[in-house]
Amino acid sequence: MAEFEKGRIIERDAAVGAKLLSMGMGKKGEEGVGLEWLEAAFLVERKLLQVKEGQKVLTLDDLLAGPEKEKKKEKIEKEKAPKTRTKSKNADSLSAPSRAEQYRIYRAIRGGGRVVRFTSGSPLYWRVYERGVGREQERPQMLYYIVTPEWSVSLSSLEQQMQLARLLRLDLGLAFVRDGRTQMMRISRPPVEG
Repeated sequence: MAEFEKGRIIERDAAVGAKLLSMGMGKKGEEGVGLEWLEAAFLVERKLLQVKEGQKVLTLDDLLAGPEKEKKKEKIEKEKAPKTRTKSKNADSLSAPSRAEQYRIYRAIRGGGRVVRFTSGSPLYWRVYERGVGREQERPQMLYYIVTPEWSVSLSSLEQQMQLARLLRLDLGLAFVRDGRTQMMRISRPPVEG
């Protein structure tokens, strides 16, 4: 059984940890295998793992709700977020997707048999591997930029996202949830001569 402590989810059982790593989930550390909350939520939903915080066994809803600090932070961000689109100097300044939206996107990608690796912080970038390929075996195929459906983009920002993907030698994709459906789109730029 994995434990949630100090904002981290850790599986200390070596056999379970090895199985998680073979599934392309988690990251081996000194204390055991550390899982991202999205990975833990996916496993909890499929009844492949239990996560406990103290004496309480966490449910999918608990994991989606997140720690108290994050709930307060999300509430403050939503209150500060503009209600309508406004032109600003930084057109990409809308808040990150909610935990529930992130989970829907993760479930759609992972449910399709792909391994997902995460970047920490903001903006949210996920490296996605080809179906059936473990993260230790191959390079990722896609770099998904996780956005809200209200996200508006400037051409210079889109060019920055594409440049990052090119530097990593990955295809760029956008992922978001709109009207309860997960939407993913690939953005490619054909080579231009001259």
